[in-house]
Amino acid sequence: MPFVIARVFVWRLTVIIAKVLNNNIAVAVDDEGRDVIVMGCGVAFKKRRGDVVDEAKVDRLFTQDVSELSRRFGEMIAEIPEEYFEAAQSIIGNAKMRLGRNLDDNLYLTLTDHIHFSIERCRQGITIRNRLLFETKMLYREEFECACEAVSYLDKRFDVELPQDEAAFIALHLVNADSGASMDNTFQITRMVQGINSLIRNYFKIEIDTESLDYYRLMIHLKLFASRIVSGDGGTAVHDRRLFDMVRQQYAGSFACAKQVASFIQKMYGHHVSEDELMYLTIHLERVYGKKVRELSTGSQA
Repeated sequence: MPFVIARVFVWRLTVIIAKVLNNNIAVAVDDEGRDVIVMGCGVAFKKRRGDVVDEAKVDRLFTQDVSELSRRFGEMIAEIPEEYFEAAQSIIGNAKMRLGRNLDDNLYLTLTDHIHFSIERCRQGITIRNRLLFETKMLYREEFECACEAVSYLDKRFDVELPQDEAAFIALHLVNADSGASMDNTFQITRMVQGINSLIRNYFKIEIDTESLDYYRLMIHLKLFASRIVSGDGGTAVHDRRLFDMVRQQYAGSFACAKQVASFIQKMYGHHVSEDELMYLTIHLERVYGKKVRELSTGSQA
């Protein structure tokens, strides 16, 4: 799929270049005297201070934290070739259209830096495996699909063969830029889901269909569960005692697994898992694993 940069603003002002950072990025001043940063293919090519910015070449107009962004762009431009900024801009433009939402301005910096590091690492024959590949693919499907397109684009543009692990890294950058959470929180949530999922698999020790809708629902539940833990949400006591007791008794195996998850969370993260959380986790586990256990049991008896 070809990448097309999305226009994300409506032009209303005359903008004059104040400082050229590279051919595609410049610090400018609008006709109300406000500092801005303009970005676009060739927007500053052969331009000088005082020249008017060509509206047709502007793909992104930064109006917030201009001084800080200008400083950071300047530092990176001194170290990273221009083509990597162009690549990141193309990937972000495509992601905005595919995902249908805005992404934080800092992504232009963090993704450019990441792409440069990844391409250079690949050319040196160094491969870094992403241990969160499976969880990222399951938890952030839309972002992962965008990231796979990005990897294909980078392979062609830079004549490399990046591993699928790279799509997971890029996907997490997109997730972080959309949610407004820090990258540390994004990684912490994904790692937490990985740890819980590993515990669950070891508890049941059966193969299940990871492409099933029930499994996808379980993974989304775990993501939301982990997000609440990271945000410090302690949860609530059970609202329906009769339902809780029924779930605990009827789905004893899944409930026992949920209790182990709660112990794991308490030990590793110091978070008390509420009875409500236990009940809903049990129900999700039963949909995936309890169902499979009963199927295997019925098959062995036959």
